[in-house]
Amino acid sequence: MEALTRVVTLDDSRARIVDIRADLGVGDAALRVHGLSPTVSRETRDRVRAAIRNSGLSWPEGVVHLTASSAHPRSDVDLAAAAAAVLVTEAVPARRLTATALIGELGLDGTVRPVPDVRTRAIAAAAAGFTHLVVPATNAAEACDVPGLTTVPVSCLNDLVNWLRGGLTPAQRPESREGASPTASWTPEAWARLSPTAVRAAAIAAAGGHHTLHVAAPGTPTLLLPRLIRALMADLTDTEALEVSTWHFLAGEPAPDRSEHLRPPGVPLLPDDTIATVAGSLSRPGLPTLAHRGVLTVEDLPELSARIVEVLRPALENGTIGITSAAGAQSRPAGARMVFTARDCICGSVRAEKCRCSLAQRARYLARIPQWLLDRVDLFVREVTVAEPDPSLPSLESMREDVARARERAHSRWGAAPEPGAEIDYTKAIAGLPANAVRELEDAIRHGRITPRTAARCLRLAWTRADLDGRAHPDIADIRLTLSHRSGMLRLLRNPAPR
Repeated sequence: MEALTRVVTLDDSRARIVDIRADLGVGDAALRVHGLSPTVSRETRDRVRAAIRNSGLSWPEGVVHLTASSAHPRSDVDLAAAAAAVLVTEAVPARRLTATALIGELGLDGTVRPVPDVRTRAIAAAAAGFTHLVVPATNAAEACDVPGLTTVPVSCLNDLVNWLRGGLTPAQRPESREGASPTASWTPEAWARLSPTAVRAAAIAAAGGHHTLHVAAPGTPTLLLPRLIRALMADLTDTEALEVSTWHFLAGEPAPDRSEHLRPPGVPLLPDDTIATVAGSLSRPGLPTLAHRGVLTVEDLPELSARIVEVLRPALENGTIGITSAAGAQSRPAGARMVFTARDCICGSVRAEKCRCSLAQRARYLARIPQWLLDRVDLFVREVTVAEPDPSLPSLESMREDVARARERAHSRWGAAPEPGAEIDYTKAIAGLPANAVRELEDAIRHGRITPRTAARCLRLAWTRADLDGRAHPDIADIRLTLSHRSGMLRLLRNPAPR
């Protein structure tokens, strides 16, 4: 099976068409890129492979060879390369790509990043006879008025897959905020492959403002979980959206589209981010503040410096972050649901059988996760996707409704909806709990299995579970489940099991 896609590239400000061909060969699942410069080939390979996996799409069984018709020094071939890799498996039809060109760089999580000078490319595409041009959504305005060319704006790889399968172009979606809907980027295939355990954990995080540690098994997409948590969160109120927009304006970021401004923000924190970027300054907010009321994804936790992780401590504990300088001091909101991601070995293999790390190497790598952080994280997730779809998995829409109802129940009980860093009154929290559940928790404290701080977090988590299920109060099963998940993750971090 061979697939062909076309990309409109720039060469010294002149647009030209480059063919991207894909062929599926025999061998272990892999991606090999030919015809581009060595640096671009390597980076394109890594981005395309990660974007396909993190979008919940199936990776082809075999070696996918991608070949460019001419050498090209840019990364704007990513989207065309990913489309060719998906087409070669016959997972999507090729009909709509007959007269279509694609441009866009991919993020590791499947988002489509903007590229320069899209209008020049659009004019060249129309002149070459293309009828459709797939572009990053943020570039759509530059190409929408080119005669004879239909612009297909996409925000993520799943948008492209939806369109190839016959869905409406994003430009044709009705003005009912469907384009900004949290369900829009989840294809039925991507949703069906989610683990019910991961969906439940994401709902708990969204409903109760809980922080999550995701130690990914080989082959597990690490960015699907924060995307899912954000999708399950309700829209912001107008007051909350104004507060969030103010911080992003101070950071020099463009104002969000009208259809997006009510959605909770999603902000990544990467290992190469500096302390100044994370903590911020009096003149510029840091990443935890930009993620306030949304989701902060802390990627590759063991790779972060101890100083940067320490900067996050106050945000984890009380939902604020302090800024101090010679010019003064200020406390800023940092109430984001944090998702800490980590591979379970230093090599980060996509398959367990490919990992050659010893148990000692894996233990040393996971030991980089500080102990104090584990006492401030509530949820622990291992697997996010499953090999076979689970028919019992509820729909995204029903899960969003459950989350909204759970937050209403918590609000009526505590007087406020639960948010990250919110304190919980221990005496109030144990009121109404069965006596054996309270004894179970106090025994765990007495025997040193958990700290009093962890016990309070366990109670918060137990109440969130009960609220999601519509129960009047937690029971001993909620407490035991929380304690068993915590002890299981601690065992994994301290003594990894053999492959």
